[in-house]
Amino acid sequence: MGCEATETIYHAPGMKLRFEPVRRLCESAVRDGVAPGFVLLVAGSGQVQFHEAFGSRQLVPRTLKAMGDTVYDVASLTKAVVTSLLVMRQVDEGVLGLDEKVAARIPEFDGGDHDRRRASVTIRQLLCHASGLPAHRPFWKAAAAAASERWAISLLAAREPLEHAPGSRSVYSDLGFMLLGWLLERVTGLRLDVQADRAIFQPLGLESTTFVNLADAEARARLLANRSVAATQLCPERKRIILGEVDDLNAYAMGGIAGHAGLFSTARDLSAIAGALVAAWKGADGGAGAGAPGDAKLALGRDAVRALWSPCGVPASTWRLGWDGPAEQGSQAGRRLSRGAVGHLAFTGCSLWIDPERETWIVLLANRVHPEVPKDDRFRRFRPAVHDAAMEALGR
Repeated sequence: MGCEATETIYHAPGMKLRFEPVRRLCESAVRDGVAPGFVLLVAGSGQVQFHEAFGSRQLVPRTLKAMGDTVYDVASLTKAVVTSLLVMRQVDEGVLGLDEKVAARIPEFDGGDHDRRRASVTIRQLLCHASGLPAHRPFWKAAAAAASERWAISLLAAREPLEHAPGSRSVYSDLGFMLLGWLLERVTGLRLDVQADRAIFQPLGLESTTFVNLADAEARARLLANRSVAATQLCPERKRIILGEVDDLNAYAMGGIAGHAGLFSTARDLSAIAGALVAAWKGADGGAGAGAPGDAKLALGRDAVRALWSPCGVPASTWRLGWDGPAEQGSQAGRRLSRGAVGHLAFTGCSLWIDPERETWIVLLANRVHPEVPKDDRFRRFRPAVHDAAMEALGR
């Protein structure tokens, strides 16, 4: 698996030489087969300092080069940059309360006499993965024969037994964010992708960030016709290379639009979201972020973003509200990002980490699952190494 030439998108003056170790690390990882390719964007002091593509966006059935504007399936980043932001927007506007009971909005979630603990689960606990729900269930198998798989899967998530007492621990859970997506749709009367487009994508001028609505026969074709798109795995269930449709099988069964997965984006667009969030965190009330138009606004105030990124208070948990924080040891964020940083990982290989105090963020997009899901941990070793190299290049 050879390393294709990198595509340099942008360098701040004087940064090219300082980022040479980062470039070598990425090129070496592609040569060694850690992933087919990467797009890496690093912002420091609120400005993009480095943005390059490495390797390939697709290897099977033919090799196609990764580009700086390649669109990736960002999988679970959906939880952080869509679902958690939409929930906090409703909280900020007084429509929802973080400590409101989930069953008040989704009556199907109330366990009645079967499990009285369910009635106590709050929206906050769903956001910080402390509801007691399990991490994952292959609901797509049971829902396949349902007339409406999307709602069938939401209902299965609502009825899934709790594995531990609410609030006692954080266990990363897709199910909680499936329910948050359902809750948002019930509260607003709008499909999740429509809400995201109106509240996030359009205000920030994001041209390449989208859900691919599989109920729209032309949606995938439009994406592939207009964008460079990274492939994911040769899916054993779908019997094909996944390209331009969501990799996650539960999200696929839900029509490509779900609270836990389904988003496609680019490094530049994710940088714009990060910049707007940092501006709001600093008190600029959702002002412009790096890579976004100068008048771009994100409708979240400072208090909402600070609440979003504050530790959730669950014992031994690094989780915030829909976002994670670095572990003291062995964090995927690396050693050089501050312990006040926030971020999220994705199964496909993508990640976003933000250090708001230093106005620094790192977007890493990869399709490590192409053409098949790796069985080793080399990518988990690569990510913190490239983060540390990027922070060293910034002088942090």
